[in-house]
Amino acid sequence: MNTFISTLITGTANGAIFALAALGLVIVWRGAGVVNFAQMGQAMFTTYIASNLINSGESYWLAFIVSLISGSLLGMVIDLLIMRPLAHKKSSSSTKTLAATIPVIASLGILAILQALAGIFWAGEERGFPTPVNSFYFKNEQGTLPFSAFNLFVIGVVLIVLLGLSYFFTQTGVGLGMRAAALNPEVARLSGIKVSRMRTLSWAISGAAGSLAGLLITPSTNLSPNSLDLILIVAFTAAVVGGLDSPLGAVIGGLIIGIGISLVTTYGSPENVFLAILFLLLAVQLIRPNGILGGKQVRRG
Repeated sequence: MNTFISTLITGTANGAIFALAALGLVIVWRGAGVVNFAQMGQAMFTTYIASNLINSGESYWLAFIVSLISGSLLGMVIDLLIMRPLAHKKSSSSTKTLAATIPVIASLGILAILQALAGIFWAGEERGFPTPVNSFYFKNEQGTLPFSAFNLFVIGVVLIVLLGLSYFFTQTGVGLGMRAAALNPEVARLSGIKVSRMRTLSWAISGAAGSLAGLLITPSTNLSPNSLDLILIVAFTAAVVGGLDSPLGAVIGGLIIGIGISLVTTYGSPENVFLAILFLLLAVQLIRPNGILGGKQVRRG
């Protein structure tokens, strides 16, 4: 029984991280119509910044905050200097297929650039990353408990962030403006909403969410220029499973995949993890082509 509970809690903690990364992808998709394949490259880069601060003697929490701010700023810079100019080219392009691939190619290029810069700045070294709390399982008189303080920390942090984002998008003027700009940019402009600002804000929020996911997953994977590539694949799958236009769907998809991976690893074989993810993706696409909570027509621009 302890094994099952441990598997469930570990899967929930990992699923919460996948949900964060998937949520970042969904926010940019809704706000800018772009699947940002560079997101976990951004997270890797800002996690290196946090690691440097910690290694130089600064506190974990200062590095934590700096990483989140760096993630937001990096997301804004990518939108302002790269994605927004490309959006104008996209809208003026006469070939729809080419126009649709421009942002995708750009995001892959950004990923490659960030990984190359990490290799230049930090010599591509793989390094460990600390946790703010104990990562060993709790123990009592009856034996080892099936969870650690870090499991609880991850679940608690992600829950707070998700509740905060939910409040932001449903109860604040800026959040409602972002939703309006995502759903119907033309009507939002006529209502006085600065759609371009909402778009940049979506990149900033997505960048911070990705950085947080990087900070939480790196202690269990170590940090290198390519260490978060698999997290991007899992996060994208979670977003598609939940619904690429649904923030809540991204969270549900992340939790489903996190728990599923944990169950397969514990009771099956780790080599079957990606086969199980592929099976889940195919099953959802057959039953709900737009995802579990996806709309009837996924927004494309």
